[in-house]
Amino acid sequence: MISLYRLLLPILGLLALPYYAYRMLRRGGYANKFFYRVGRWPSLPSKKENVTRIWIQAVSVGELSSISKLLNFLLSNPSIEVILTGTTSTGLKMAAEKYGKKLLGCGPFPLDWFPFSRRVWRTIDPDIAILVDSELWPEHFHQAKKRNIPIIIINARLSDKTYARLLSPYLSWARKLIFPDNISIIASSERQRSRWMNLELPSHRVHISGNLKIDAVDRSLINPETRTDIRNELGFADNTLVLAGISTWAGEEKMLIELVQSLRLEKINIKLLIIPRHAERRHEIRKVLQTSGLPHHLRTEHFNVPDDSIAYLADTTGEVMTLLQAADFAFMGKSLPPHHGGQNPIEPVALSLPLVIGPNHQNFRETCSELVTQKALLIGENATETHSLLFKLAHHPELRSSMQDSCRAWMKKQGTPSEFTYSYLTKMIDDLPSY
Repeated sequence: MISLYRLLLPILGLLALPYYAYRMLRRGGYANKFFYRVGRWPSLPSKKENVTRIWIQAVSVGELSSISKLLNFLLSNPSIEVILTGTTSTGLKMAAEKYGKKLLGCGPFPLDWFPFSRRVWRTIDPDIAILVDSELWPEHFHQAKKRNIPIIIINARLSDKTYARLLSPYLSWARKLIFPDNISIIASSERQRSRWMNLELPSHRVHISGNLKIDAVDRSLINPETRTDIRNELGFADNTLVLAGISTWAGEEKMLIELVQSLRLEKINIKLLIIPRHAERRHEIRKVLQTSGLPHHLRTEHFNVPDDSIAYLADTTGEVMTLLQAADFAFMGKSLPPHHGGQNPIEPVALSLPLVIGPNHQNFRETCSELVTQKALLIGENATETHSLLFKLAHHPELRSSMQDSCRAWMKKQGTPSEFTYSYLTKMIDDLPSY
């Protein structure tokens, strides 16, 4: 099976090269440490006696953020050393800035072709390999199995599409390749645990921790003083209603701009805070703002906000939790057609922010379902209804207040997924064979 994968991967890679090359050029930053991606990692320090070496792969900023508390546990343990890899340039930049010299090594994850993967495995030589969320790399798994190294997927989830594909009888051969007998799963929810179990993984290798993204929220950032300071910095008066567009994608900013314009025609003192998913879209979003005629300001230009600005474009990275404290209610992006999958709603809910999301939130279905049941989230069945729900929240402060209370109640009910995962890892370390 692995031989077939090794044969097909470079062929498929060449066919997909124009698409991924375009994406990399558009996003930028992929030239940094590029040779790491083809297996040319620098040598690492020799292994120490009684110290466990853990290799963690977290694709991007979202996955890296979700394991922040777990990483703090691991890095504070003197008998553990961590090598952290990622895929996106923004995620790797964040890892380097946040953890720096605390890590034994940090760099891009190798392309999953055996010459590259094998070389990095020889260089890193981990005792345990961890992947975050939903990464399934056959060659990576094969290299672990060949060395008898445990593989763990933490905060594990399978999207509807991936789950359906893996259940297909035509892909039964792929399941054997993707799920070797040295793999363990720590699922993000009971529903996700059921999915992994349905793929015929043994029950003793499938566990549930809850969603690590719960612990990723830095609650020390949340306080009334921060809200006051950031509203003043962004030019929002005390009596101004602020709508935030979180992790927005193309087309969603236009919907929010039109909503704010219609509300202002009703003499509602409302302003718009746009926090796009990709800050490099700033020029595209600015053109939309200019076409609309809405006075606006970009965060990267200067901090003196003109008094007449109605829209504030936060075209920076890593400030979401601070900026969102300026808002009174919000829309979650990547949820309106043609976009698909949605974005993580936990950060705004942790801020007790009344939230509306569009119909496409497939990647966070369990969390959104729980939040709707708790009355902490509103979901529009289409773009029109999503617009209407935001319109309703703008007009009804009592509904916003009720949703804030529901957000607090839901957060209080959540456990400590990072502590469960850390406990599982330390037990696994204790069970590792001695050499």
